[in-house]
Amino acid sequence: MLQLLYDTPPEWAPAALADFDAFLRDHAANERKASAAAMRLAVHHHDIPILVDAMVEVAREELEHFEQVYEVIRERGGSLGQDCPDPYMTELYGAMRKENKTTFLLDRLIVFSLIEARGCERFGLVAKALEPGKLKDFYTELTRVEARHRALFVRIARQIYDVKEVDERIKTLTKREAEIVSALPLGPCLH
Repeated sequence: MLQLLYDTPPEWAPAALADFDAFLRDHAANERKASAAAMRLAVHHHDIPILVDAMVEVAREELEHFEQVYEVIRERGGSLGQDCPDPYMTELYGAMRKENKTTFLLDRLIVFSLIEARGCERFGLVAKALEPGKLKDFYTELTRVEARHRALFVRIARQIYDVKEVDERIKTLTKREAEIVSALPLGPCLH
């Protein structure tokens, strides 16, 4: 299984909770983008049924999460706000090979797994930091779902590509992800 090489510092959760409304807006934006990305993956690779089937389900789940986060935002009297560029995503996408459709798809699957893994870690930190109640339960459940998605993307990659090739790219991209996330400031954002 894919494992992150850099642990989010313990100071991140208090920084995220200090401006929880901003964190929620960023979280909602990430869920919406994840849903759209899964649908793009399904459409671009319509000839790979195991991928299409999985991405339709992922897109549906991510859109449901967007709706749930939006409801929390509304309950708190907030609004979605504008999407902002995400340095984490920009750098991680920049690490993907784009020379051909084959290498690009493999890297996309691994990068999506890394994004889900980082979300899993950070949702778990938020859940741990929250007081018992509806929000804590919500983030605990999201942690579980992100873990499942992390494994799903790697499993699909290993069904489509040679396992040794997948594992080599996991090593390379996991190292790059650690470099990227460790250089980012702590704040009320998912990545």
